[in-house]
Amino acid sequence: MIKRIAQAWGFAAILLLPNYVDMTSSAGDARMRFPTPLTKIALAHLTDMVIVAVLFALVMAGLRSLKRWRTIRWYLMGIMPIFLFIRNLDVFPFAMEPASVLRVSLVWVAIILVIIRQFTPLAHRIRTFGSSLLAGFGIFGLVIAGQLVRAAIWRPGPQAFTAPIPTQPASRPRLVWILFDELAYKYTYEGRDPSLQLPNFDRLRSESTLYTDMTPIAYRTTHAVPSLMLGRVVTDVEYTQDNRYLIQTTDSRHWQQFDANASLFGMARQRGVTTSIVGWYIAYCPIFVNVATQCYWSNDDAQDRGPTWLDASYAENVWFPLRILVEQFLWRPMAWKDDVRRNAEGHIASVQDVSQHALDTLANSQADMIFLHLPAPHPPGFWNRRTGQYAIGGSYLDSLDYSDRLLGEMLDLLEKQPRWPATTLIVQGDHSWRTHMWRALPGWNNEDERISHAGEWDPRPALLIHAAGQHEAQTVTAPTSVMFVHGQVAAQIQAMAK
Repeated sequence: MIKRIAQAWGFAAILLLPNYVDMTSSAGDARMRFPTPLTKIALAHLTDMVIVAVLFALVMAGLRSLKRWRTIRWYLMGIMPIFLFIRNLDVFPFAMEPASVLRVSLVWVAIILVIIRQFTPLAHRIRTFGSSLLAGFGIFGLVIAGQLVRAAIWRPGPQAFTAPIPTQPASRPRLVWILFDELAYKYTYEGRDPSLQLPNFDRLRSESTLYTDMTPIAYRTTHAVPSLMLGRVVTDVEYTQDNRYLIQTTDSRHWQQFDANASLFGMARQRGVTTSIVGWYIAYCPIFVNVATQCYWSNDDAQDRGPTWLDASYAENVWFPLRILVEQFLWRPMAWKDDVRRNAEGHIASVQDVSQHALDTLANSQADMIFLHLPAPHPPGFWNRRTGQYAIGGSYLDSLDYSDRLLGEMLDLLEKQPRWPATTLIVQGDHSWRTHMWRALPGWNNEDERISHAGEWDPRPALLIHAAGQHEAQTVTAPTSVMFVHGQVAAQIQAMAK
């Protein structure tokens, strides 16, 4: 009985691994992305594990009672590993083409058939080993359950904090640094689609320096942003249970605590420069709580792998992952459609919230340095440029249209302020549009396929720098690392400190 319970629990843990891996992995991705407790989601995952384990145990009990059980378990030996293998493809640290998946599956089935027909004694030993191995995964399931319990009791750092900043004279230099997540140079300027108008990006370009050949420093936001903040290339990150932000860099493979005092915001504080942050996806306020003057961060996006949502009820977060699981194997188009809807609804909430806080900060903050990390034009699609409304199923061009409209609102606010003549404005992408990644995920549509030429990737993010008082367009065509921005911001901080 204990062995069968362990088998059921192990099966549930492996089957549902893609749903909860971000909450239990050492990287702590879910903790790093959400400013609110994950209790409801963690408990929903545990409930799903119990439901799947009970169903598995009942099905297996029914199969064992059949006369053909000896034959059936050989079918299970052939099918179950393939089923779990395919289910966990998204968890692998590398991508596998469908042809490779098919080859691996066929090889496994062939091995089982050969062993059954040619090596009967060995076949029986393998069958016994397979049964014990599945039971052994019950231990893995217990470890996962413990980690989910820890996730349920985890409490995040601050989502926001603020300190008053007195009104500054109009002549005091100011820096506004805007990061549009996934803003690609090619689709914004060089190869803009004829159907897309971006009047505000063009307006900014007419009085800024445009860099046409930016070299990215990281493929992921979680690596690019801390690299920009420190001036060192970050290769990996981890966010611990006690909210410590750890990093690895190209010059040190050992885990080390992210030093906020050594960051650009720490430099600003040391020089008496006030700072205001509005951010998305990264735990800005817990990380910079001791150095920034004002801060707000948020993220309402669904988890990258788990089909849950913070704003959903406990019952919805129990039911929806199980529904998606069934749809993925029985009715994949419906699973794709449901994933698109869930991802878009969460991202719309993120875009609305962070955009509004960014506009409020530009309108009201007196900070010398304002940093805005915006969740646009980052997929999934959340906007319809033809209606000018939030919508599920938009393309990257639609998201660029939204980004342009938001940029226009921000420019209108800045240009009306007394400090605008003394303001340096940096607008950039942290990385380009990652067509290779998004093409395989729910939300990719026909327009994305067309404009990207079937997913061709151009790695160049966009960068524009408007120097204080600049009125003419300039262009830099030389290859330039995105790390260049760190030096520009540091120089601005030094200038404001004088």
